[in-house]
Amino acid sequence: MTYTYKIEGMTCSSCVDKITQRLKAIPGVAWVSVSLADKKADINADRVVSLHEIQKAISDLPKYKAGFYDDVEISTTIPETKSFYQTYKPLLVVFAYILIFSIAYQVHLESFSAHMFMNHIMAGFFIGLSFFKFLDLKSFATAFANYDPIAKKWKTYGSIYPFIELTLGFLFIADKFLLFANVMTIGVLTATTIGVYEKIKSKSQFQCACLGAGFNLPLSNVTIFENLAMVIMALVSLS
Repeated sequence: MTYTYKIEGMTCSSCVDKITQRLKAIPGVAWVSVSLADKKADINADRVVSLHEIQKAISDLPKYKAGFYDDVEISTTIPETKSFYQTYKPLLVVFAYILIFSIAYQVHLESFSAHMFMNHIMAGFFIGLSFFKFLDLKSFATAFANYDPIAKKWKTYGSIYPFIELTLGFLFIADKFLLFANVMTIGVLTATTIGVYEKIKSKSQFQCACLGAGFNLPLSNVTIFENLAMVIMALVSLS
């Protein structure tokens, strides 16, 4: 169901980002749409989200006040059921482009090079996904800290993570310092995968920040699969 609440005190897009991330962290919330113009928040959840929970989520941000929207306690609409493709379309399109360009490079070679193919897949993964994170670095860092164990303990890690991805992508495509690049890939993605697994196991619903904060992708086994695929390629490259 979708619930609508009034949010007062918002003055800019940064306010919208802050409110959005706080509300997304509420257990059971699937997605959030915050409107600066209408001063409201639409929240889709698999259970009733009370006003008290909304107020508690932003309690440490005294600038903002939550209330019932238009004097109506809860405004509900029938949620739209999305297919797997509709939900993960942005991520699938990005991976399709990475795969196409990696295969295209192999076409001009006399024989298939598994080494170069994996390098290009990993380079495309890191460079492509880091691009979306850089579009709104601050919001990404906030969303990332919701599940990555390192970002939870060290807040700055979320802000430098896209730079780590970009650097790894450069090393893979340049075919340089691959021992370091593969070890780093295994380390950072294993940590993230553990965090995602714990969230899924606890049945908590959070936004996956793999494409930054601009796309509302849920944490799921898809996130685990993409990370493990990269870890396996890194392990193969080291063997």
